[in-house]
Amino acid sequence: MRMKRIEHLKEHRSTFLLIRTDRLGDVILSTPVARVLRQHFPAMGIHFLVRKYTLPVVTDHPFVNRAWIDEDFAIFRSKVDFLHRHRFSGVIFLHPEPDWALAAFLARVPIRIGTGFRTLSVFFNKRVFVHRKNSGLHEADLNVTLLRPLGIEKADLVFDFTIPQEADAKIDELIYVYKLKQPFIVLHPGSGGSAMDWPLIHFAELADQIDEKLGLTVVFTGAESERFLLDSVLKPAKRKHIRLDGVLNLKQLAALYRRAETVVANSTGPLHLAVAVGKKVVGLYCPSGPCHPRRWGPYGQPDAALMPSLPECERIRKEKDKHFNCMELIPVERVFDKVAQTVKM
Repeated sequence: MRMKRIEHLKEHRSTFLLIRTDRLGDVILSTPVARVLRQHFPAMGIHFLVRKYTLPVVTDHPFVNRAWIDEDFAIFRSKVDFLHRHRFSGVIFLHPEPDWALAAFLARVPIRIGTGFRTLSVFFNKRVFVHRKNSGLHEADLNVTLLRPLGIEKADLVFDFTIPQEADAKIDELIYVYKLKQPFIVLHPGSGGSAMDWPLIHFAELADQIDEKLGLTVVFTGAESERFLLDSVLKPAKRKHIRLDGVLNLKQLAALYRRAETVVANSTGPLHLAVAVGKKVVGLYCPSGPCHPRRWGPYGQPDAALMPSLPECERIRKEKDKHFNCMELIPVERVFDKVAQTVKM
């Protein structure tokens, strides 16, 4: 019966909904699933449900037929009505969502795929038993494990991020205004609280060294809410650097990263965005299990992740610990050397 159902998906028009309503990096690392599904089921319609601020990640994606915004379904009944109205053949929960899991069950979606290790798994009829925390797999590969009930065991992952012409035009404008010469390096000092950050003073010192020793322009990026961070970085800097915090939307940020030589960032969504548009990166990570580069590092660039020279710990350190902010133990010289290795002079 299982094989017949899978063959049916290959031969007939079906529509699947992928649900990922957490943060930017999580959504980016989930998007290869759409390509894998289309490769195995060419006739399948693929919809993606995300939060409003991550919508640009799946907008114009070549293998996503339609994107939906989670906030548009704040009332629980609207979730059930939505799933029932569109008659999805299946829903894949790339991130545990109790309300959506119950809604899919009540809407009688035929195939409901999700983790088997959560209480909400009672609402799934296809369960995947993989402990994400201890699997040793990268998050992008873990997302593909949820396709096992469809007969897909593994796949080569490719990121598909569409940058519209108007986003490139915006970068052309900024290059003209700031007289920005290529190659240039982008530093992104914030993380939105997703992980422990490299000290801001280190970013200032790194920017000065890149300018002084490599002769390259440094561009700082950040959200509008992170302007105070860039103030703190640029105030002690000895050289003048370009700041574009609060200036670029997500598509424009991707366009900027695609023009950069290298992007340096903490463990955060913009780092994965740079990887998705094919750029070399230097990622700064703490050795804690929940944010370890083994799972959250730059996909396909394992040597690009730098950590403090400390033993791995099971949790993010607390203030009372000896090395609370262990990120300060990543020397500026070490990061500079890694950046220099990526630069084509």
